[in-house]
Amino acid sequence: MKAFVALALLLAGALLLAAQFLVPAGPLTEAAPAASASAAPAVAPGRFAGDALTLTRDPTGRFHIDGAVNGAPVRFLVDTGADTIALSVADAQAAGIEVNPNGFIPILRTASGEGWGTMVTLERIVIGDTELRNVGAVVVRDLDVSLLGQTVLARMGRVELKGDRMVIEQQP
Repeated sequence: MKAFVALALLLAGALLLAAQFLVPAGPLTEAAPAASASAAPAVAPGRFAGDALTLTRDPTGRFHIDGAVNGAPVRFLVDTGADTIALSVADAQAAGIEVNPNGFIPILRTASGEGWGTMVTLERIVIGDTELRNVGAVVVRDLDVSLLGQTVLARMGRVELKGDRMVIEQQP
C-alpha cells in the first residue's frame, strides 16, 4: 500500500508540475499567519517552538500533523516521499472544494492498477506557523487519509528524523 501511495503521488506531482505551466495559477507565497486565533489550526502532536516543529511518531510508526485547508481543519499524514498534497474526498469537500464524482480520471498508474483523482488548487493551507496560498494538490478517490508532501514540507523548512521524532526546522 505504501508503494502504491508513493508511486501515485510521484505521478500526481509530475502532473501538477506540468499543469502549472499550462494553467495560470498564482505563485506559492508565504505570508504571516492570521492574527485571529480562530484562523490558526491547532497543531498536534507538534507545534513550532522557536525555529522548529517537532512531531512524535504514532504507534503505527507514522507522523501526523493538524493543519487547515481553506480554513477547514485537516489531519495530515506527513509523507516525506510524496511530491504533493493529496486530499481525501471528505477533506476536500470540508474545505469547500467542489468534488464532482464524475470528474475523476485515471491519473495514477500503480502496481495494482489505475488510481483515480483530480487536480485542484488550494486557496490557502496553514501548517504550524506556515501559510501558503495557491498550492497545487490532488483529490484522490478512495484515499483514507490526506497526505502532506514536499510541496509544503520544502516550504516549511528542513525535515530531519531523530529517532521517534520528526523535526522540521523553519526557514528564516
